[in-house]
Amino acid sequence: MPSQSMENTLKLRLRKARAEALRPPPKLSLVEWADAYRVIAKQNSANPGEWKTSRVPVAYGPMLALTEPDTQVISMMACTQIIKSEMLINIAGYFIHQDPASILFVQPTQKLAESFSKERFAPTRDATPVLRALVPDAKSRDSGVTITHKEYPGGTLDFVGANSPVDLASRPKRVTLADEIDLYPADAGGMGDPLSLAEERSSTFKKRRKNVRACSPSDEASSRIYREYLASDQRRCFVACPHCGHEQILRWSKETVLWDKDANGNHLPDTVRYHCEGCGAGWSEAERLRALRGLVHASDRGWRQTRPFKCCGEEHIPSEWNEAGRALCPTCGNRAPYGGHAGFHVSKLYSTRHDLADVVREWLGAQKSPDKLRKFVNTALADVWKERVDALDPRALAGRREAYTHESAPEEVRLVVFGADTQDDRLEATFLGYGDDEEVWVLRHEVLFGDTAKKSVWDELDALVREPVYTVDGRMLVPQAGCIDSQGHRGEMVHAFCRERKNRRIFATMGRGNDERGSKLIWPKSASRTKNSGDKLYAIGVDTAKDALFASLAIIPQEGEPAPRAVHFPQDGLSSDYFVQLTAEHAVTRWKNGVPVRKWEVKEQGARNEALDCFVYAMAARLSLPTKLNKRLAASRPRHHLRRSDVSPDVIEIPPTAPTPEPVLRKSAAGNPRRGRWGAYT
Repeated sequence: MPSQSMENTLKLRLRKARAEALRPPPKLSLVEWADAYRVIAKQNSANPGEWKTSRVPVAYGPMLALTEPDTQVISMMACTQIIKSEMLINIAGYFIHQDPASILFVQPTQKLAESFSKERFAPTRDATPVLRALVPDAKSRDSGVTITHKEYPGGTLDFVGANSPVDLASRPKRVTLADEIDLYPADAGGMGDPLSLAEERSSTFKKRRKNVRACSPSDEASSRIYREYLASDQRRCFVACPHCGHEQILRWSKETVLWDKDANGNHLPDTVRYHCEGCGAGWSEAERLRALRGLVHASDRGWRQTRPFKCCGEEHIPSEWNEAGRALCPTCGNRAPYGGHAGFHVSKLYSTRHDLADVVREWLGAQKSPDKLRKFVNTALADVWKERVDALDPRALAGRREAYTHESAPEEVRLVVFGADTQDDRLEATFLGYGDDEEVWVLRHEVLFGDTAKKSVWDELDALVREPVYTVDGRMLVPQAGCIDSQGHRGEMVHAFCRERKNRRIFATMGRGNDERGSKLIWPKSASRTKNSGDKLYAIGVDTAKDALFASLAIIPQEGEPAPRAVHFPQDGLSSDYFVQLTAEHAVTRWKNGVPVRKWEVKEQGARNEALDCFVYAMAARLSLPTKLNKRLAASRPRHHLRRSDVSPDVIEIPPTAPTPEPVLRKSAAGNPRRGRWGAYT
């Protein structure tokens, strides 16, 4: 029999063990919790295992903000593949284990919410012992747990879609985690903005609430995360130069990110260096990574408030901060006013997972496509896409004209297409020459006056599109495709014209703008049929085409240098009115059925825009051709070795010494002579 003293000792130990088990875990920051408990699942990362915040130094700022007592809202405008989703998972795990609370995890749609729960959260729960012990498996019976609903001691976690108003507006939640908010619908089933609906559920918790948003931005006019970041204290991460110690925000610019080219002008991304804005020294990749890892030892981890503020009767741009990165008034030394909303901006320049050379390659690959360039700006730089209006001033475009005509086109021109607009009293047509990497030269813009209900003006158009373009290296090119607008009063004439010339790839088209279902392809996958005649009709994504065109117009070509996607204009013949028409529209964002829709509209009511329409239809004609056609025409074989089968059937070789035909004057149906070359608007 154990003695009384031994029995008392055993009871004391049991009481201590019970008290230890019931004692809440010590209060930790999110960084401390993740470093101590979080385990990354194998299926979710190339580097599974224990989480270490030091591997992603830029994550310290947003993660530490969660437990700031005066912070209730966090908005993180960040690039992809660096921190967003993992931070949200960390926050969910923190509140499940460290500070039990009701949590709402919002994805753009209910389907994505289910996928995130199954593919991201469930593996994390399985891999992290403290979460596995608290959150029952969704497969277990009678646990009250489903794919989208989790229960644990002291709280619940619900995964919902922003398109599900009932789920958004139900029970109160102290913590709201909103992922990819730029993809949320503008209206949740007629109940209003889904982000506001979700976060309204935390309002009763007042200063104990935590609302966290994370997303890559989109367009300036419609980006939610950009709007929320502007409303925050706008924290940016300052990195010390490894050469001079100057602390700076890492920015993508032609002064800071520089690399070499070889003797042939080819880019060499592996030579890239980030250059200090203070001393100008270039950082090697090892130095950039070392500078980023140095953030771990800074008291503010590099993150500082940058939003302008008012104090002592003056507006201040933050230039002094305390050890926590809070802005200080330079006059009185007091902290800047803070409304509890912390904002963070993170680009791939801060990534320790991406080499700077890879970011340069991504940028170079984006130069050939406006859509890819927009994606790079949004997802790599974490910046909103802004329209380049400065380069689209008609006078600026007119000032970029070059010395060539359609009778002396540059040798870089490989193929010719045209686009035509139909009015009651005239036809207008633009001819474009395309070269490598979709570089384009405007060759001609012609106006054919006459009643378009009569055949005579259409005969003139037929003659016009048969006229060749002559290049300076002795080639003669005729259009390989063309698109004619069939909308308006002359649809039957357009279809009749195109029907007889379908073998020449001349298509009847109509413009189709963006709508709430999204943007449209410039060239459709297939044609529709007209109701009466059964003729083919191709719907052109005019808003998408104008996005691409205006992005190309913003590229200023340099003399003697290839300029992918750039647009060139001839020196003579194009009047100022041509450029006014080409730039007659601007992009606007309209809300349709609760969804932001980006469309192009004329700047002034009644403004003429035929030059723009013709250009867009010519772009569509180019896209109607197989992409391999460009490569075939760009073959490096000497011209005199070309066989007939080596070139397009619409390309005719002529001797370089052949005389250039004299320009001709055509007459309209009324018998008035009209210039057959440039100057249609003079």
